[in-house]
Amino acid sequence: MPRLTRVNYTPRVLGFGATFVAISWLTLERGWSFWNLPVAALYFLVYPHLVYWYDYWRRSTVSSERRAMMFDGLVLGAWCAHIHFSGWISFTLLAAVILNNTMTGGIRQCALALVYFASGIALVALLSEIAWSPEAPLGINVLTMVSLQLYIFSIAWVFYIQKTRLVGTKKNAEQKNVIFSAMLELSDLNDQVESFESLVAAALDVLQRLYPDQSFGFVLKDPREHDELYFSVFTPDLDEEQQTILKRRLARIREHLPQGYFLNTTDQHTGSFVFPLRERFDRFQGLLLIQGATLPEEERQALQLLIKQLGTAVANKLLTLELKAAAERDALTGIYNRGHLESELAEAQNRLKVDANDHFSVILIDLIGLKPVNDQYGHAAGDELIRFVADALKGICRDQDQVFRYGGDEFVILCRSEGESGAAALMQRIDRQVKQKNISLTTDDGTLVETPIQMSVGLASSDQVPPEDVLKLADERMYADKERWYRERQRYR
Repeated sequence: MPRLTRVNYTPRVLGFGATFVAISWLTLERGWSFWNLPVAALYFLVYPHLVYWYDYWRRSTVSSERRAMMFDGLVLGAWCAHIHFSGWISFTLLAAVILNNTMTGGIRQCALALVYFASGIALVALLSEIAWSPEAPLGINVLTMVSLQLYIFSIAWVFYIQKTRLVGTKKNAEQKNVIFSAMLELSDLNDQVESFESLVAAALDVLQRLYPDQSFGFVLKDPREHDELYFSVFTPDLDEEQQTILKRRLARIREHLPQGYFLNTTDQHTGSFVFPLRERFDRFQGLLLIQGATLPEEERQALQLLIKQLGTAVANKLLTLELKAAAERDALTGIYNRGHLESELAEAQNRLKVDANDHFSVILIDLIGLKPVNDQYGHAAGDELIRFVADALKGICRDQDQVFRYGGDEFVILCRSEGESGAAALMQRIDRQVKQKNISLTTDDGTLVETPIQMSVGLASSDQVPPEDVLKLADERMYADKERWYRERQRYR
C-alpha cells in the first residue's frame, strides 16, 4: 500500500465524518430532500474506507491515491454548490482540498485539485439551479470550525509522525554507516599492523572512538585453567590498579560464558560486561570487556556485529602470524630457517647503511658427526641431537641474537648491533658450554647412548669486511676450523 494512502486515511475519515454531520444537520435545518442523507453517508462515511481497502488489496501505486484526491476535489466542489455555498462548510471543504493537495503534491497538484473543485461546482450548475446562501446556524458553524481545526491537527500530527520516523531512520542509517565504517577499519587492521598486540590495541582504539564513554579490554584465556590469562590488553584510560582487578576477575571465568555476562569488578558492585568471541583460537577463548554506562539495546545489537568482526580480525591475524611463523621456522627445531636468515641479513645490512656504527656479526656452526649418529643409532637419534644443539644455542644467546638452522647440520647465529669483539664472547660461551658436552640419545631400539657434541665454528663481522661478505667469511673460517678438527683426529676421516 502506498504511504500516501496511509497518511491520508485518518484525516479523510475524521474530516469526512465531521462534514457528514454538518451537512446532515444543515439538511434537516433547511428541510432539503431526505436523499441528501444516504448520498452524503455513502460518500463521506463509506467512500474513505473503500479507497483505503482498494489500495490495500490491489497494492496500488501512489498514482491511485492522487486520482482519489482529484476525485475528492470534484465531489467536494459539487457538494459546496449543492448546499448553496454554506459559509463555514464550504470554506472547510475548500481549505481541505488546498491543504491536503499542497502538502502532498505541491503547488502544481493543488492547482489541479482546484480545477477539479471548480469543475464540481460547474457540474452542479449545469444539472440544477444553484443559489448563494452562506448563512448557517451558529451550531453548524461552530461544529465546522472545530472540525476544520481537528482536520488540520490530524494532518499535522500524521506528518509529525512521518517526520519522526524519517529522523529515526536517518539516525539509524547514520549509525549503521558508522558501524559499517568501524567494521571495515577492523577488517583492514590485519594488513596495517605487524604484531598481534598492535592489532588488538588498534581494534580497542576503534571501539573506544565509536563509544567514547566506555573502556575496553581484550583477553585470551584457556577456560580449563583457573586464575591465569594467556594474553591481555586494555585501553589506556584504565589505570594499572583497574587492570589488575579486571585481570583477576576475567581469569576466573569458566567455559560456557553467556553473551553480555555481567562481571563485578569492585567491592561497590559496579562492573563491566564481558562478551565472548565465538571464534576459538586454538585452545584459547577470546573475551571482550566493556566498562562504563550500560549501552542501550540497539547499541548492544550493533556492538555484536563489531564483536563478530573483531573475532574475525583476531582469528585472521593469528592465522597470518601462524603461517608466517611456519614459513620462517624450521619444522624440526622451531628456530628460524634459512629463508628468514636472508631477510634478517638484508635488514642488518640496510641498518648499517643508515648508521655506519650499527655493525652486525655472524657465527656459523657446523655439527660434526651427524652422519655417523644417523648411521649407527638411527635418524631419530640424529634429530634428537639437532634439537638439543638448537636448544643449547638458544639458551646461551642474548636477546638481540637470533639462531637459525642454515642447513641439515649447520646453524647460524646473527648478532645484531654487535661487532667482532662482542660476538667473540658469545663464541667463547659456545666453546665452554656446548662443545664436547656429552648428551644421551635414544636409538631406534630404545636404548640410551652417550655421545659428545662436536662442532666447528666460524665468526665474521661487518667491522672486518663489507656487510655482504660477512656470511661468506664466517663460512670460510668455519671450514678452516673443521679442517683443524679433522687434522687433529685423522681417524674420523
